[in-house]
Order: sequence, then structure tokens, then C-alpha cells
Amino acid sequence: MKKTLIILLLFSAVIGYGQVNSINLEMCYRLARENYPKLSDTLRQQQITDLKLKNFGTVWNPQINLNGQGTYQSEVTKVSVPIPGINIPSPSKDQYKVYLDLKQTIYDGGATTANSLAEKSGLAADRQNLEVELYALNDKVNQLYFAVLLMTENESVMKLKLSVLDERIKLLESAFKNGMVTSRDLDLLKAERLLTDQQIGEIRSERLSGLGALGIITNQILNENTTLTEPVVNKKSDLITRPELKYFDLLGNKIDQNSQLLQRARNPKVFGFGQAGYGRPGLNMLKNTFDPYYLVGLGVSWNILDWKQTGRSREILEVQKQMIGSQRALFDQSISIALFRANEAIKKAEQLLKIDEDLVVLRENIAKQSASQLGNGTITSADYIVDLNAVTQARINKRSHKVQLYQAIANYNTLAGKP
Repeated sequence: MKKTLIILLLFSAVIGYGQVNSINLEMCYRLARENYPKLSDTLRQQQITDLKLKNFGTVWNPQINLNGQGTYQSEVTKVSVPIPGINIPSPSKDQYKVYLDLKQTIYDGGATTANSLAEKSGLAADRQNLEVELYALNDKVNQLYFAVLLMTENESVMKLKLSVLDERIKLLESAFKNGMVTSRDLDLLKAERLLTDQQIGEIRSERLSGLGALGIITNQILNENTTLTEPVVNKKSDLITRPELKYFDLLGNKIDQNSQLLQRARNPKVFGFGQAGYGRPGLNMLKNTFDPYYLVGLGVSWNILDWKQTGRSREILEVQKQMIGSQRALFDQSISIALFRANEAIKKAEQLLKIDEDLVVLRENIAKQSASQLGNGTITSADYIVDLNAVTQARINKRSHKVQLYQAIANYNTLAGKP
């Protein structure tokens, strides 16, 4: 018996480990962000950019290529004029050489700097795009959190109705024994109790479904014992600070940097070069032996005419920037409409709550009178159930409108960029 008890205690501890007893809306926002699978892409994006910047930096390192070739040619240079006492040998038709080519960039017209700036602006835009994705999680959290909260409130009201029915059933069972009510009245209350219990089961199932989804998005173990804290939400300022706005700005900056890159790519470039090798013949074509050789020099490269390709490419970028401006204007319009509707939803929920206060009081008074009349036998159970359902619905409406108000405010703040 003692061993069995110890095993049960250990099993309970394992099952309970990792379960969350209470969670609030702010925690869900944070945990959903931390659990987002693509969050680690931030580090990967930085890693890619760092590697690209290192590649850009290699432009300033000397470029060294090892080359080799062997050729046979049908004709070679010969001195056909005879010179008395001098024998000028002809080079062989088969020639060989192995050599190193060296090239060192001295000035690249600012292309490397422009490349680096363009890459960094691209990284900033990619990171902000990820922030946009992460921010979208807040809306999902709102939907799940308040759906579970609503089911919790409804379950609480239905449990209250269940306890009232249990109390009335006990009273009617006593009254039935004394012949004051019929079995029909008692059976009606029992049937209503079964129906209420069934409704509680449905609500509980929906609540568990919502908790499961919320647990997946936050990477937490949420079950029927988990309590969702009632949020304290206040409507914040109308100033829109959505991450999309910064994303549009960064996209525009990325296009500006790419435009600068196109321009600097046409600037003149200065480089040094050299070659060292070994072959037959060397630099002296009249010497038909294997000899080492080298040469060094300074070069300039400048594409002075590209047939307006750069201009047209920059014009394309400018059109793309204008399109980004159109996207931002559309986004601003959509958010303004959504904020207006969210604000109206807040007003509607507030007005409904004011009416709910009076309705609940009136329905509770009517239900109390009906309970008293049922006990005296002046009304039937069917009449009492109608009034009991009416007060239950009034309570559900009140709590639902309260949760709807919280959700409307949370949605408004999320739309504005301040969840």
C-alpha cells in the first residue's frame, strides 16, 4: 500500500510538471513571439550578411591565378635577312609556359562601399519583415485568449444555474413527497438539469480546444486547470506605430542604396597587375630556351558608355519605390478603417454592458419571485425554467459583452501597434 501511494505521488508529479496554472495576455504575446519557428532566422540573416560582407572585402585582396599552356604553331617569327657572322636562331614551333597572374584593386569607384550599404539595408528590411510576421501573432493570441475567456465566463454562469437547479430539485423532491407538486414538475427540473450539464460539457470542450491551440502557439502546457487572467486593457493613443510602417521605410532605403550601387559601378577603377612565369620562349622571342620572366603595370578601367542601361535600371528602381509608396497608402487606409470599426465595437460593447447591468437585476428579481411561487405551487416548473433561463442568459450576455469589450480594446491597441 505504501509503495502504491509513492508511485501515485510520483506519477502525479510527472503529469503536473510543466503545466501552467495561470497565464495572462501579456505573457501569451511574449511566449508566442519566443516560440515562433522563424524567430531564429534573425541570426541566420545576420550570418548570411556577414559572409557577404566578407566576400565584398576580398576585393581589396590581391587576386592570384596560376595558368599554364602548351602550344604548337604553324609558323614562328624568323629573321630572313642574312647577317654575316651572326646566327639568329628561330624559336621552336612548340612553346610552353607556366605563369602567375596578379591583380590588385587600388580604387574601385566606391562600388565595395555601395555593395556593403546595399546588403545592410537589405538585412534591415528582411529583419523588419520578420517583425511584421511576429506582430501578426498578437492578433491570433487575441482571438484564442478571449475565446477561452468567454468560454470560462459562460461555464461559470452555467455552473451557477446548475447549483440553483440542484437546490430547487431538492425542495421539489420534498414537496412531491408531501403531495404539493406533481412528478411532472420534478421531472421537468431534472430534465433541465441534464440539459444544463450537457451544455456545460460542450462549453468545457470548446474551452479545452481553445486552450490547446493557445498552448501550441505559446509552447506551454495548458489544460482545464489553467486560469486565464482577466486582462486590464485600456485604449491607448490613436498614433499608429505598426511595424509595417518601418518596413516600408526600410524598403525605400534599400532601393535608394541599390540605386547608388548602380551609379558607383560605372565609376572608373584603378588596379595594379603583374605576371611572373617560366616558359619557352620567355619575353625574349629570339631566345629559344626556357627562361623565367616577369612584368608589372598599372591599369584603368572605365565604362564610359553603357547605352543608358544604368539610367534605365535606376528608373526601374524609382518606379518600384513609388509602388512601395502606394502600398503604404493602401495600408494606412486599411488600418484607418479597421481602427474606426474597432472603436465602434468598443462603444457598442460599453452601451450593451450598461443595459446588461439593469437587465440582470430585473431578471434576478423575476427569478426569485418565480422560485418562491414554484415553492408555493402557484406556478409550474415550466414557468420557473423560463424565468431561470432568462436570468441565465442575461448573466451570459453581461459577461460576454464584458469579454467582448476587453477584446475590442485589445484589438484596437493591436491595430494601432501598441498591444
